[in-house]
Amino acid sequence: MKEWFADTKRLRYEYLWLKHCKKIIPNSIPNIYQFSAKQDFLILEYLSEKNYTTLKLKLLKKDIDINVINKISKNLSKIHKESTGKFVKKKFINNSKNFYDLRLDAYFNEVGRVYPHLKKIIKNIIKNYKKYSSTLVHGDFSPKNILIFNKNIKYIDAETCNFGDPAFDVVYFGNHLLLKSIHIPDKRNKFIKSYEIFFNTYLKSIKFSQRKNFIDRCIAMVPIMLLARIDGKSPVEYITKKNIKNKIRLLSFNLINNPPESLEYLIKMIK
Repeated sequence: MKEWFADTKRLRYEYLWLKHCKKIIPNSIPNIYQFSAKQDFLILEYLSEKNYTTLKLKLLKKDIDINVINKISKNLSKIHKESTGKFVKKKFINNSKNFYDLRLDAYFNEVGRVYPHLKKIIKNIIKNYKKYSSTLVHGDFSPKNILIFNKNIKYIDAETCNFGDPAFDVVYFGNHLLLKSIHIPDKRNKFIKSYEIFFNTYLKSIKFSQRKNFIDRCIAMVPIMLLARIDGKSPVEYITKKNIKNKIRLLSFNLINNPPESLEYLIKMIK
């Protein structure tokens, strides 16, 4: 495990994210009971493991519900759509360093340290992240931070939230579906279908004139994000076999060397 550090003050921003998003998707955010910035603690509603299961565990058990994936995409797009503007930016901008340390550096720059020839591509991705910062980004929008109970969905752990490029959250979540499509080959088609639905549902929330640019940013980020979860500071723990890791590396470098021109072509290359 590679060494990395995090500022404990990031808990304040998780609290702010929960409070903010409670107004947008109230039924999908745990109740907040108490927060102390001075003592660094946050008390939330208890979601019993007897009822709630992480989406990560469900997916690893091959329980892939397309309707749940679709709803998650709609929730994410709603948060992004209703979290633009100067007020939100002012509230969350000071967590940008945490996001840089824990995501842009630990994920992307670390890939550049492992593969120096990718540094120019990564530098451009980070530049675009800053250039297209337009809304509140969760920063850890992962299946492990999404809890499911029947039709109820709860979102947690937004400690790396910041005012940034929404493409990051979309690629970050979609990345987990891609990883599992390779890790669990007998469910590969269903994971890829889920990936396609997640992206296409989200794209409906973006103005047509902005859609091509958004897709291009996502396509550039996808292979670097895949490499980050194999060779970065936070590799996924469930992929341990060398041949699976090499398959992910091979896919990543194919996408880098032959960048797809559209989401449809990206899906074809993944298949």
